[in-house]
Amino acid sequence: MTEQELVKRFYQTQHWSALNEPLAQSTKQALEQDTLLLKQVAKGELPATLRLWECPQSLIVSRKEAKLPHFELACNTLAQLDWPVAVRDSGGTAVPHGPGILNFSLIFAQTKEQTLDVDAIYIALCEPIRSALSSLGIQSEYGETPGAYCDGRFNLNIESLKVTGTAQRITLSGSNPHGLHRGVLAQAMIMVEADPHYTTGIVNQFYKLAGADNLYDPAASTSVDKHLAGSYAAGKLTEVLRQELLLSVDNFCS
Repeated sequence: MTEQELVKRFYQTQHWSALNEPLAQSTKQALEQDTLLLKQVAKGELPATLRLWECPQSLIVSRKEAKLPHFELACNTLAQLDWPVAVRDSGGTAVPHGPGILNFSLIFAQTKEQTLDVDAIYIALCEPIRSALSSLGIQSEYGETPGAYCDGRFNLNIESLKVTGTAQRITLSGSNPHGLHRGVLAQAMIMVEADPHYTTGIVNQFYKLAGADNLYDPAASTSVDKHLAGSYAAGKLTEVLRQELLLSVDNFCS
């Protein structure tokens, strides 16, 4: 089975609800919404859901990083620089969020017979993004990106620079009348209009303040707007990519 066939089968076996949300007022609430949806979808209370969302400017870290020796100092200092820190449930390293950094969440449930492996889920998450970028004339590839924060095999790269990071989280369904075994949350963060050099600097500053030795290369990441001719008004390119993503998913569903 080709990647395209796998992705089509994935989307066609679910009945999808799409949430195209405006910029959130609260980073904490935006993160909690994914967690709430995961619990509801896992129990069959909601259908499979795709969600497009953006947070206010903030730095989001894992629970592991909240245990760094000078975490509170880092939070207080970054808050004074208008980079408040929020803690998420999933793993990985610190990641910047804000207007122009688009999040794409896939939330779905599976029976024991339907379970896909981790790689297949990442492909189902990333192929609509690759298709949406292609519609803008941008080619992207999978792969690790040396020097990038939150690095992984299922980064999407443009010209060998990271533009998208991905993560997954699973919760067991518990007792339910639908025969569901688990809920899956697959997330992608797409740098659309944010400055990757500046935001990587914020990540590095957090680790230095918090007492960790993590150090990432600001030149290892990129953003979608840097690979397009012409210019868009602030926020316009992100809105365009939202619509292209929804169209891409529709194409896989048909």
